[in-house]
Amino acid sequence: MFDGLVVGNLARLIADSVKLENLAEIRMRVGKRLLLLTTANARIYPRQAGGSYIVTKEDIDGIIARATNLSPYSVSDEMMRGYIPCKNLRIGVGGEGVSEGGRLLNIKNVSYMVIRVPHQIRSAADSIIDRVYCVPRNIECADGEDTAAEKEVRSTLIISPPCGGKTTLLRELARLLSAHKNVVVIDERYELAAVSDGVPTLDVGDADVVSGVPKAVAYENCVRAMNPEVIVTDELFRTADVVAICDVMRSGVKVIATVHGDSVDSLRVSDTYGELIKRFELAVILGKKPVGQIKDVVELWEY
Repeated sequence: MFDGLVVGNLARLIADSVKLENLAEIRMRVGKRLLLLTTANARIYPRQAGGSYIVTKEDIDGIIARATNLSPYSVSDEMMRGYIPCKNLRIGVGGEGVSEGGRLLNIKNVSYMVIRVPHQIRSAADSIIDRVYCVPRNIECADGEDTAAEKEVRSTLIISPPCGGKTTLLRELARLLSAHKNVVVIDERYELAAVSDGVPTLDVGDADVVSGVPKAVAYENCVRAMNPEVIVTDELFRTADVVAICDVMRSGVKVIATVHGDSVDSLRVSDTYGELIKRFELAVILGKKPVGQIKDVVELWEY
């Protein structure tokens, strides 16, 4: 299962409990029941003879060893940010932090793990692509005139609660827009393109991909060196991300980005995220049930 990441009895139990095409997450906590989450938000606790499967430290240690080719230290920087990149999967980890002088040095005794399984849905952006890539409002075209040359990408903010389908939609927008524009994907956590050995394992079209680089650094380097017309970036999380992305937009590059939230108003009143509402042109609001449902599309010029 998953190219040998989950093996043995654990793999068989998961395969017997849920169709793999419907599996969204595997959640493991040492000494607790194994939990599977599906794309329909169902919660499944696999059972075997004698009761529920109880996760062991050996289960988690084995997955870490296989994910890192027996070298956890090779991904220590990522682990300190809470995840391990592994082909087309993202493995979130939790344990004890080792710090000195207020600086996090390492993560040990990993006892909590979330394996997130990406799902590429090629129709995810079909209903909004004509609002993201369209003729600007201030350009009038004669009846019957070909408007393809007049189309522009609008900087778009995707707002969603956790596990609401942001990454799936973002990936599809990158794929579709890359057919028309120079698109650079900034994939700090390896979720969008799931790069393995430098090659995306998920389809982002003709986009260029920069993975594993902190956003603020990647934005500056890409604008200077890769001549993007559009930057597609995963979750904006802290003030530094917001400041950096606003500076990118000042340079004339269009941006498609995601942020956690439930509405435009919740971001507008935030000290950290309020500036995004002023800079982006369009907001797409996702719900969580069902995953990926587009609740609303908001023209931010109205704000």
